[in-house]
Amino acid sequence: MTEYLKASTILHELQEAGRIQMEHDRPSVDDLLDRNIALMVNRIDLKINRAVEADEEVTYTSNACPSDRASLLRIYEAKVGDEQVAFSSSIWSLVNIRSRKILKAKELSMKNYTLAKYRNPFGDRKFKITDEEEKAMETLGTFKVGREYMDDNGHMNNVKYLEHVEEWVPELKEGCFLKEIRLHFMKEALFDEELTIKRLRKGGAWYFRMYKASGEANFECEIFTS
Repeated sequence: MTEYLKASTILHELQEAGRIQMEHDRPSVDDLLDRNIALMVNRIDLKINRAVEADEEVTYTSNACPSDRASLLRIYEAKVGDEQVAFSSSIWSLVNIRSRKILKAKELSMKNYTLAKYRNPFGDRKFKITDEEEKAMETLGTFKVGREYMDDNGHMNNVKYLEHVEEWVPELKEGCFLKEIRLHFMKEALFDEELTIKRLRKGGAWYFRMYKASGEANFECEIFTS
């Protein structure tokens, strides 16, 4: 049976491409951490054009984009040969680790980076879970943030959110793949914190939300399958 890459695996490799680009051009993620500055993701949009076989040779690339104010922009691409199989965009913030203060984008010097024009795979289309939709969501369960979930900043890694969501998309067990993925990150999840995950099916899409023990939503997403 043919094995296909999970969307979370593709997202991981795309983000690794971003890390490698920063490592090459500087400043890197570690350079920023040495200055007590962390990169924190706000949004990720990912479009997968077709199912990608696990044994295909995929090239992952990433570029920073011109940024202003407090938002850092980045795009990513996955290709098999000349064929684009996935494209992603993301919006990040710079945060002072000690004070938790959001910093201006200019705190990250981009003079060494090769910059690309920012574009979102879904254009201007946005999604928002309404209060009515939130009330209609079913509770799927809870889980604790283990050490294997942590990133360099001491928070739950953004790819781990998608991994958990994938477990609750029934079409994936039927041979489908995630083709449109929109991830919003609202509050960090810390080690050993318990999160509750909820789900709603509406208009051909799956909507998910995660909640901290306080009841505060910390993550939400919209997913369409093939």
